[in-house]
Amino acid sequence: MEVHHHPDLDRENISEDAQARALAKSLYQETYADSLNMQYRLSLRNIKENQMDYFRKYVMDSDLINLSVRFYPSFFWTSVVSSAIQFVPNDGILNQLRNSGSLRYFKNIDVQRAISRMNVVILNLRTRNSQEDAFVEDFSRPFIQKYYDFDWEDELSQHGKISGLQGIFQSPTFHGAQMPRIRNVKEFDRDNAEALATNFLMLIRVTVLLDYNPYIEANHQLMEALRKEFDLKK
Repeated sequence: MEVHHHPDLDRENISEDAQARALAKSLYQETYADSLNMQYRLSLRNIKENQMDYFRKYVMDSDLINLSVRFYPSFFWTSVVSSAIQFVPNDGILNQLRNSGSLRYFKNIDVQRAISRMNVVILNLRTRNSQEDAFVEDFSRPFIQKYYDFDWEDELSQHGKISGLQGIFQSPTFHGAQMPRIRNVKEFDRDNAEALATNFLMLIRVTVLLDYNPYIEANHQLMEALRKEFDLKK
């Protein structure tokens, strides 16, 4: 018995294949861009960790009146730089796939699993970012409100012309026209300051171990699966 292929069904299959390839390319580009963004955020975290180490050691036994040239940059990195070090995924295409039902275009099981894994690690990562935000609001903000010299940062940012982060990269040991000071220095508790910095340091290190590293692995697996299934180039 002769079997006839329905031309409309053939055209539908071709259309779905084309849509799958287009979506795969967009998803790959989004995932690749995020992989670069993650590496940048990790580099900022590394700088922050080093500066936090300096701050912790300094506040325990060094002069709190005649401050070293490295103190305020370390104070800035330790207590002010927070959202800049966070990796926030751009998952627009993933959301589109999930909400529009377009995931059905991806027939390959490895691609499906990689997408599912990426969705899970992104959810976990956002939860962890929220925990870091809560620490900053509950502990770091009150601390700098009491002790931080905002005039120093105002000069660092050229009175709002650039961001503080841009300023510190341009001048890593910035001091400004006036020597910075610890406000309310007589009430400055060395042990409390060291404990606060240490707690924050441990928090951001655990974030990398428990959430950033799994994201990096899921990101790699997704790109690899997309390259293999749709013959995409690195």
